[in-house]
Amino acid sequence: MTASTSSRRLREIAALTAAAVALGVAAPLASATAAERATSTVPRTTAVAEVETGLDALDTLDEETAFAGLEQALQTISEIPEEVLAQGQEATEQWRKQRLGDTAGEGRIQPMKFDAGGCARGILLAVGSNLLAIGKIYKVKKAIDKLGGIKKVVKKIQDKKKRGKKSFKKAIMEVFEESGTGVGAIAAEILGVDQVIKNCW
Repeated sequence: MTASTSSRRLREIAALTAAAVALGVAAPLASATAAERATSTVPRTTAVAEVETGLDALDTLDEETAFAGLEQALQTISEIPEEVLAQGQEATEQWRKQRLGDTAGEGRIQPMKFDAGGCARGILLAVGSNLLAIGKIYKVKKAIDKLGGIKKVVKKIQDKKKRGKKSFKKAIMEVFEESGTGVGAIAAEILGVDQVIKNCW
């Protein structure tokens, strides 16, 4: 074997070794990166699904239960004083604390100062935790008044569902939209929040 042949052979072995080492390092890195991407996207996908499908859960309930929960949720929204909402997030949070008791660590709730009911608890906690903008609650309250009150709103939603075989979400959006542009989507957003669905139905 000549010196040049030996040298070329050594260079080839070195190149192959370097490639093997690079592949050995790169493969775990690629796997880790893919795993991190998968981990980071799963919670976001799940959260989006919850928001989008919240009201769809009502279509799996019997109508009496679904409409009773809807009436209770609207009643609770109506009972939050306008003057409290008008003062903003801080005043609403203070009012919530007076109604439900303050929050303790790790999201636990201290015993309520009175029994606000599960639905009220869900809606007030949602408001207090910034899941819902104060202005959105205010708009839904005004829409309920404009549409003739809670009983009429529920009746309109019932009629929409019966006549058009619509989903709860679609019927709620259409009825509230009658009171003003954008209110239908806002009502669906509020009623579809996870804490509200869990506590009002």
